[in-house]
Amino acid sequence: MDWSLDRHLRRRMALTLFALAALTIAFATGVAAVLAWGLEWLSGLFGLGGSFELWLALGGMATLLASVVILWRALDKDAVETFDAAAVGPETYPDLHATVTRLAQAADLPVPSVHVTDRKRPLAMTTGLSTDDTKLVVSTGLLDVLDADELEAVLAHELAHIKNRDATVMTLAELPLASARTLGRTLQHSGGVHIALVAVALASYAFWGIGRLLVAALSRSRELAADRGASALVGDPAALASALKTLDGDVPSAPDRDAREAALASLSIIPDERGTPWPKLTYQDGWPIFWSFRLPVRRVCRRLNERYFRPTRATHPATDERIDRLKSLEREHGT
Repeated sequence: MDWSLDRHLRRRMALTLFALAALTIAFATGVAAVLAWGLEWLSGLFGLGGSFELWLALGGMATLLASVVILWRALDKDAVETFDAAAVGPETYPDLHATVTRLAQAADLPVPSVHVTDRKRPLAMTTGLSTDDTKLVVSTGLLDVLDADELEAVLAHELAHIKNRDATVMTLAELPLASARTLGRTLQHSGGVHIALVAVALASYAFWGIGRLLVAALSRSRELAADRGASALVGDPAALASALKTLDGDVPSAPDRDAREAALASLSIIPDERGTPWPKLTYQDGWPIFWSFRLPVRRVCRRLNERYFRPTRATHPATDERIDRLKSLEREHGT
């Protein structure tokens, strides 16, 4: 079965990356220009020399340095530490290790280190910026609910992520967003009221919001690519479709975990993206005002969120869509 991406998926990923790169360059240039203006203004106050171009270069270097610091902090704690996953050897999980080794050899990849976390929730994800230091993390809940063929397909999906270097791509895509959000929060709580600082703070949040949608779109495309790669690796799209259907029913709708763990769980093969359900709006004696108006408005907002807003923020395509694509792939190749 062909590992390569279909033309539509390739085009969508390329356009998303281009839009994100253009947005990042525009935002970084704006921040560097504001920093340069501020440095030039301060230099004038203290009688220091220097042209605007010099301060622009210094502002750009400061922006780059801040981005590197944010990236370092983001990589300081990975999924292994967050989920308290333990490295396991072939003597502990012989079947798991044998499957991972066989799939890695078939994909022409170094065998990743295998870590297991004692969680009831099914989890499967990879971490690491290069193929040589990749860690594969699975939960005991995943091992319990899947049969051998389904587990092989899920592991193949994760190895397809490694083959496509998705961890590197998504980390680099997330970097400017993390920088923008950190900058916006810093300026928001700095107590400054200068119009330039307010403008940068607002631009940071706007960039983060738009970039968040672009990164989510990129992530959805790469999930579809990993599904296709897994099908090529095991030669059976039906096994992955069956696994997705099984796992989708085991994902909790409102996870009770810290933010870091919930964020990493969104990188799993079936993410926690259903969120907390909208609270049911009922009549309360203390809030009778405009009840006949509030109830239909709330219903419309909920439907709009479910149909339009939530899918655009999701890091994974809908499970039904992924299963339909896998079934089409199965029919296409007659497996």
